[in-house]
Amino acid sequence: ECLKKSSTLQELNISENEITNNGLMKIGEGLQINTSLQTLDVSRNRISDDGVVVFSEYLRNNSTLRKLSLSWNSVYHLEVDVTNQSLNMRNKQFGDIYHNAINTIP
Repeated sequence: ECLKKSSTLQELNISENEITNNGLMKIGEGLQINTSLQTLDVSRNRISDDGVVVFSEYLRNNSTLRKLSLSWNSVYHLEVDVTNQSLNMRNKQFGDIYHNAINTIP
């Protein structure tokens, strides 16, 4: 709810908060309306592949988020093509996915 109302928040670090896919989806809902957040750190939570894929759909409607950190979560089989299409739109940086057990499929 806070993200929907804020017009000044530019950076949000909510790492290490036991956030699950449902929590990430709520953040995504807020980001559909938010016009100020540029950096989001959701590292060291309990987010999985499914949450990231759904979250990326929310980001299609956000033009301000530029950097997203998803390191140290439970991302194993990230659908790179689908997610990168959303997250890399408008110069977004989807580079911080370190310390996940992602399998790359050629």
